[in-house]
Amino acid sequence: MKFLFHLLLLIGLSALTGAAWVAHRPTAIAPVEPPKPGARQRELVDDLKQAAIKRSAVFEVSEAELNRHLAKTLKGTLPQPAGEWATFERLALELEPEIAHATLVWKVRNHLSTATVDFRIARQEKAFRVEVVGGRYGHLEVPHGLLRPLAPALEKLAATLQEEIQALFQMNQIQLAQDKLVLDPRFP
Repeated sequence: MKFLFHLLLLIGLSALTGAAWVAHRPTAIAPVEPPKPGARQRELVDDLKQAAIKRSAVFEVSEAELNRHLAKTLKGTLPQPAGEWATFERLALELEPEIAHATLVWKVRNHLSTATVDFRIARQEKAFRVEVVGGRYGHLEVPHGLLRPLAPALEKLAATLQEEIQALFQMNQIQLAQDKLVLDPRFP
């Protein structure tokens, strides 16, 4: 009986060690693409506001444009003493049909650490609803309930990007497509 208990304990400890190793392997994220030479640099927030006012045509924003805007806009710091050994690097978005992956990247003692939140955006009557459907710590997939430790970081991001979120939610339709965000400000 004692042997069986030790065997089960060893299996449980091995599973936890494996999960910790998988969680600490960072997710691969694409670097921020520089703008194409000669291409017009969009002011994303101003363009969103103008599209919401004019309400004349469908407005598309590429994943690369979103990531460039986020890299330019977000500069994170951590409170001390954590700020001495960890820094917030960036927020990277990856868009697929009907789902978006937001990956938060930190550098902890020269090791990249990532956490990804998968979400959907749906319109319900006059308001938009953002639904978290799952995510990952590194490569370890977890259900959305286990992403609760990320809530303070996500709340800070939402507060920092308040102007962008307000402009985005002025649209009548928001559609997540492959590598782009399709916004329709026109009245239905």
